[in-house]
Amino acid sequence: MKNSTRLCLLSLVALPLTACQSGGYMSSVALTGAESRQHVVEAISEGVSEQQVAEDEFEAAGRMLASIQVASEAEASKLYSEYLDQIDRCARHVERFNEQITVLQTGAENLFVDWEAELEQFTSDAIREQSSRRLEAARSGFALLHDELMGVHGQMAASLSTHKDYALYFNHNLAGSSRELLGEENSRFMATMAAMNEDCKVVESDARTFNERLAGPAESPAKVTKPEGEGAAQ
Repeated sequence: MKNSTRLCLLSLVALPLTACQSGGYMSSVALTGAESRQHVVEAISEGVSEQQVAEDEFEAAGRMLASIQVASEAEASKLYSEYLDQIDRCARHVERFNEQITVLQTGAENLFVDWEAELEQFTSDAIREQSSRRLEAARSGFALLHDELMGVHGQMAASLSTHKDYALYFNHNLAGSSRELLGEENSRFMATMAAMNEDCKVVESDARTFNERLAGPAESPAKVTKPEGEGAAQ
């Protein structure tokens, strides 16, 4: 009877250990941060792509605007209709750019929440501190990049307003003499567009640098198939 009872107790004690072994030692550790990080990297790349497309559309609108002002009155009327359509294209891409910035911001917030949660799982204070410093650096870097993206978006929105002003003006003033009066405004607008283009280049460069630092290795360790018995990458 005693032996039977002892065997039952040993069986019960062994059950949790067996379950733990079958699930894997790391099965209870939350490692969601890597997926969140990759999402942010992809969202930044998509945001820069949307910015580039919008920038191209504004350049096209600028060329149309210049063409209208040197064309004959008959040709200017045709170009004006195309110009209105181009302004609409600019507006659509500015909206898409804004939507992607929102997606990026949400993704970054999720990343930082996941990363913060992972800090609580460390047993080593020294390693936790290293990860915490990287988290703060990532937060600071993202805040700067986000401000730059929002700055470019604001410039694009302001450029849309200026194009609308030109469209309103040309609606009643397509005569050559009326178009010639826009020289000073043209100079201001060209300077504004040049500044926006330079800021776009800054965003592209900073986004590339941020992604390189955040993404780490080109291939995520989670996706690498390792031979059995090989240790985890450090």
